[in-house]
Amino acid sequence: MITSKTSARITGVLFILGTVPILIALALWGRPLLSPDYLSLMAANRGQILLFVLTIMIMGFSCAGIGISLYPVLSPHDKGLALTAMGFRLMEGPLEFVFAIGYVALLAVSQEFVEAGSPPDSYYQGAGAAIKAVIDWVGRAYYLPFCIGAFSYYTIFYNTRLVPRWLSVWGLGGILLMLVSSLGGILGLIAAASPVGAFLCMPILVQELVLAVRLIVKGFDTPAAAAVRTR
Repeated sequence: MITSKTSARITGVLFILGTVPILIALALWGRPLLSPDYLSLMAANRGQILLFVLTIMIMGFSCAGIGISLYPVLSPHDKGLALTAMGFRLMEGPLEFVFAIGYVALLAVSQEFVEAGSPPDSYYQGAGAAIKAVIDWVGRAYYLPFCIGAFSYYTIFYNTRLVPRWLSVWGLGGILLMLVSSLGGILGLIAAASPVGAFLCMPILVQELVLAVRLIVKGFDTPAAAAVRTR
């Protein structure tokens, strides 16, 4: 039987796998994807793009796993919110898979474009732009299930003090900012890969890394420990 301590450690590791690898991948291999000349650069960096796609899939499995690993801990306190957290975080897996497939399709167009001699004003540019628009939209929409799922477990955390309340409040505030970023992107008010969007997402990104470390090191608080801490 998986104990609360083991569940906390698994959850902490999944939080890290759902955040750190994709940040490293963007730093190492993200330049071709963000360049205006992405059709040429992606074909020239095929191996890097495939590693980036693999990282996206690892992120998807990790984020989906968070909902599963948290459910046994959350359900005794609020089964409805626990199911909501698990269900919406599970949705992140398929969305990340679509995200990854989009980049594979974009890489295929990139390779065809280069093999055709990089013709200007060809249908490759239109196809690439269409695929990239879908990728950008999925990337923005992806935040919505995350926000709903995360709001559910941070609400339970706040009510039960399974983690310190300051971490729960930080999480709830970070989710609100990420939701603003997501809705702004979907409505076209915030551009894809915008510094504003990245800034709005930064608080929850840092918070979940802090939460991950705490879960790995200390686990979830017991009601008695939470009571002592508030005295």
